[in-house]
Amino acid sequence: MKHSKLVPLIILKKEKLSIIQIAELIIDFYKSLTVADRSYNQVNIISEKETLQPGIKVNELNSVQLLAEEILHQNIDDIRKIDKVEDPDINFSREGVINIGLEVKIDEETLITLNYSFTSTLASIARVVVNELCFDTFEKANFFLKTAEKSFSIDYSVIKISDQAFNKVARGYKAPLGWITYFSNDYEIPIPDDLEGVEYQYTDKGKYLILSRENITNDPEKLEGSKQKLLIIMEEIKARVPEYSK
Repeated sequence: MKHSKLVPLIILKKEKLSIIQIAELIIDFYKSLTVADRSYNQVNIISEKETLQPGIKVNELNSVQLLAEEILHQNIDDIRKIDKVEDPDINFSREGVINIGLEVKIDEETLITLNYSFTSTLASIARVVVNELCFDTFEKANFFLKTAEKSFSIDYSVIKISDQAFNKVARGYKAPLGWITYFSNDYEIPIPDDLEGVEYQYTDKGKYLILSRENITNDPEKLEGSKQKLLIIMEEIKARVPEYSK
């Protein structure tokens, strides 16, 4: 499997959710993704701990219940230790973290593995492994982020460039930009609406900043040019909105 140079990161709004609510959100997300790719109908549980079942078909009637039970199973030891709740059920919610890792395969190879981390302070969905086929077109990447926006309460999301040197510099900014970047209307930093070099798309909940409608990883020169362009734009944001800098 060839790994993608483009990977997702999604930061969720602060909410205290029950395990069953988390399962409902995740299943809705995958169901919506199946519109573009049927591979998303089957999700496999990724864990070092023994699973209740290896996989779940998201379009089956009991998918939410099965995922909720798996999430509880994967987190119950931590809940018992930290929350001192001996026998929690799927309606349980906590201040601490609820984690679940899910994998989707295509032709027996991993398409995408995502780690879901829900907490009342900082929740996120981050890539673990992404196949190059996952975001090999703008349409696929754009659909992924827009589907996430419809399924979750999102503060910020991005299809970012997986590059060590670039990310080392980008870490100096809050909410670094990528190929496609989304900011909610109530994001903590006022991102300017007139940045040069990006296309804007507005929704009821926020706005997308699009660097290019072409796959920016198709050739090394295009990728390098995209990285430099993003750094220039982020530096402009910092100059105009100082709190954008960490």
